[in-house]
Amino acid sequence: MKIGQVAVEAGVPASAIRFYESAGVLPRPARRNGVREYGPEVVEQLRVLRFFRSAGVSTQAIAVMFAGASPVTKARNRHEIVLKRMAELDEVITEARRMRRRLTKLLACDCRGDTKRCVIFKEKRPDWSRRRVC
Repeated sequence: MKIGQVAVEAGVPASAIRFYESAGVLPRPARRNGVREYGPEVVEQLRVLRFFRSAGVSTQAIAVMFAGASPVTKARNRHEIVLKRMAELDEVITEARRMRRRLTKLLACDCRGDTKRCVIFKEKRPDWSRRRVC
């Protein structure tokens, strides 16, 4: 299959396929007269890749996941990466809940502009060193 056919079947732009090749996530395909020729397995690989990207798994982590000589190694890599991503999501959820509680307190604040009564000024200073920016 040519890159355009793969792109349509996998639901990704051809540029994404080229990017994943250059990032080492997908193997470089054989070429015939300078044109990439893909086997049908690349469509499945791209669908798996899209799944993990939609869950926020990095391209670098996916490359590690696809690496390995044996199916057992690949499964172990995948398992470790999924567990790590789930832990990252737990941190994000915890932080989002903390932010929501702070905003809920602000909505309930009845200070009418008095900084001595305002929840913003009563709150202890947060420890910014614990928080990730992104």
